[in-house]
Amino acid sequence: MSTVLYAIQIAIALGLIILVHELGHFLAAKGFGVWVRRFAIGFGPAIVKWRRGGPLPEDGMPAPDDPNRYATEYSLRVLPLGGFVEPMGEHPNAEACDDPRALWRKPAWQKIVVFSAGVAMNAVLAVVFFTVASLIGLQLPTTLIDGVTPMMAADNAGIKPGDRVVALNGIPVQSFDDIMAIISFRDAGSRFSVTVDRPKNGATERLTFDNLVSVREPGALAPVLGLEPALEPVIYGMIPDCPDQQAGLEPGDRFVAVAGKPVQRWRQLNELLADAPPGPVALTVERQGQRLNLTIDPAKLRVYDLGMEPVVAVGKVDPGGPAAKAGVQKGDVILRINDKAWPSLKEISETIKAAGEGGKVRLGLQRDGETIELAATAAIYGNPDQPRYREPRIGIAMVEGGKRVRLGLLGRLLRLLGLKRGDGASPVRVGRVESEGPAAKAGIQPGDTILRIGAKGIEPGSLEDLYALAYMREGKDFPVALKRGEAPLAATLTPVRKPLEKFALLGSMSGPILYEPVPRLYNPLKAMDRGLHRAWLWLGRVYANLGQLVKGEVSTESVGGPVLIVTASLGIASRGLGTFLDFWGILSVCIAVFNFLPVPPFDGGHVLFVILERIKGSPVGLKVRTWIWGAGWAAVGLLFVLIMWQDISRLL
Repeated sequence: MSTVLYAIQIAIALGLIILVHELGHFLAAKGFGVWVRRFAIGFGPAIVKWRRGGPLPEDGMPAPDDPNRYATEYSLRVLPLGGFVEPMGEHPNAEACDDPRALWRKPAWQKIVVFSAGVAMNAVLAVVFFTVASLIGLQLPTTLIDGVTPMMAADNAGIKPGDRVVALNGIPVQSFDDIMAIISFRDAGSRFSVTVDRPKNGATERLTFDNLVSVREPGALAPVLGLEPALEPVIYGMIPDCPDQQAGLEPGDRFVAVAGKPVQRWRQLNELLADAPPGPVALTVERQGQRLNLTIDPAKLRVYDLGMEPVVAVGKVDPGGPAAKAGVQKGDVILRINDKAWPSLKEISETIKAAGEGGKVRLGLQRDGETIELAATAAIYGNPDQPRYREPRIGIAMVEGGKRVRLGLLGRLLRLLGLKRGDGASPVRVGRVESEGPAAKAGIQPGDTILRIGAKGIEPGSLEDLYALAYMREGKDFPVALKRGEAPLAATLTPVRKPLEKFALLGSMSGPILYEPVPRLYNPLKAMDRGLHRAWLWLGRVYANLGQLVKGEVSTESVGGPVLIVTASLGIASRGLGTFLDFWGILSVCIAVFNFLPVPPFDGGHVLFVILERIKGSPVGLKVRTWIWGAGWAAVGLLFVLIMWQDISRLL
């Protein structure tokens, strides 16, 4: 029943945005004395229509002496994905061009106002949505930081998990969206000051960190500082038959407590599981409104071992660290450190620590198919407030598997089921291989490249895909296609079951970003001030993201359409009416920005033509105009189909 109510809310919000937009055009046209023949909400055949001012002929124009000549037809149509206002006589050669109330006869500035009024009304509606949301109360994405990316600006400055961001460059923030919006205003390489509240001895200490430089990560929607927000303790997705599912957990479960200790965040959940003693662990979860108590015995879970680890590569290089001075680069595969070949993450860290301050660390690296020998001097440097900076290091962050494929759980499952092929990403490379383990028995060696797995020849994105396939096949063997150098090889991998002493989440995807209530405002003026502030922030962020999309700095996979909007709205609606209105305020800003793009058939395209015709001194020919507008509609239609396909694929 709640889903039906949420769907009604979505329909009302969408209809209101469309109505307000078209009403802006309508009122502006009427205000300047333009004859508006049709006012429609939606596209396609009319569900219901009526005329004000008397009947109009179904075809053709009314007679000049008809007293109802300037009547307007109003309609509600089948496809509620937009609407239109039809002012008559937009071009001197168009229908009703000789009428004194034709649009083309109006001054250029009045035509610009008519075409811009819909966008302006959407911007005003966004402020109204944001204001009302503040008055009735809402939740926003948290500003609580649960992690900092190693060797990025926040980490180097000394920001810690548990800090709460309260301002950027002196601008107060109330949500993580505000943080991203402020950073989006400026290009990568910009400097920021970050003010945080840090818990200390039962109180709160306010600290400001200056000169944090933003960077752009490949595929990111905006420059970043390395701040990672807290996530909800909710299972967002799950690999079929993984240990978590065997334990009785399900997607959508919200963790309430671990061994009687309350859980508020995903990071806290993992910390409590890590601190729990070996053996059975008691979990309390909330599922579909009911609270369940589960006791999970890790010894009874089927956990498999493949006897191999992925290669370790350099994920980041500190520009001022010893590794950078030695010539180490991001993406280098670590073949050897000192005398240890194919080292694990733990072995690399232990070797650097054992070298001591001033000790030499020899690295054998592979870069673009070539082997490189380098040496770096371990040093203690960086912010002493960070515990890891008090030990010897060479200034690299490491990742397993080399170039990782960020497909997420959905993409991995689609590939494992044979419904999605590889996407051109780097194949999986094997690092450490345990003697007498399953991989060694199958003939797999360090340095081998895994090309395909399973009977369907699925291209894996990481070594984790092999473990996922082992769970889905319940430990049965499966074929592996690989290559050693340039020689193709085939092997059969037989997973072996291994005992598990402590329960840890294996196969579950973490929940969405944590939402928290923000202080409700009872003063309408203060609520409006907050509404204006959020509208301005989102206006800047949308324009910045559009620019990044055009430059190819972000992937088109980040773009969503109607399906994504509806699914996101259903999730947001459960957080309360205020949060729902705030979300639709954001959508109203997006609609305003997109509609004002200087591209036919958007409102901005109409404005552009008015300006060009003003400069040219005469209207653009009707045939040329019709051809351009037709091409524009065709392009928009194709874009709509592509986005819908991407939305549906993402949803599946």
